[in-house]
Amino acid sequence: MATEAQRDFARNIYAAAQQATDIAPEFVTAQAILESGWEKSRVGKYNLFGITKGSNWTGKTVLVLTHEYFSTPNRTFLPPERVVSVAKCKTPGRWYYTVYRLFKDFDTLSDCLREHTRLLQKPGFADAWPYRHDAEEFARRICDNRGSKYATSPDYLRQMLSLIVSVRKMCQ
Repeated sequence: MATEAQRDFARNIYAAAQQATDIAPEFVTAQAILESGWEKSRVGKYNLFGITKGSNWTGKTVLVLTHEYFSTPNRTFLPPERVVSVAKCKTPGRWYYTVYRLFKDFDTLSDCLREHTRLLQKPGFADAWPYRHDAEEFARRICDNRGSKYATSPDYLRQMLSLIVSVRKMCQ
């Protein structure tokens, strides 16, 4: 059961997503909840989606300790990003990393939503984009192994689908 503060957060994101994006607002809201831990672990001022810096970003960034899953035990990063620790997962061929990563920092929620939309329009998500109005199918497509994959967590899709249901109950 969500707290009143959590419901307010969800409703705020939902309304902003309806205005600022062409993506199902329940998808955007569920992803903001998951990535930010109900706003408790957001990155910087307004990075609610865990959007990493990438190679072309020239805006503000923040270095954050985070966790990721990869299929190799020897993944490296360019400084100041760095690996803190690596552990083998129970799932064959998966490794759990604790890493410092650079994340984009946004001044406003609108800036964050625009960048989130731009990211999901990239060619790596071309198989997903046509389904952007269907929250569940869009979530499945960004988590499949075709093109880009939004998150490294093996549990990401299950969590997204559960949150989409919760968001509908809170916001529609």
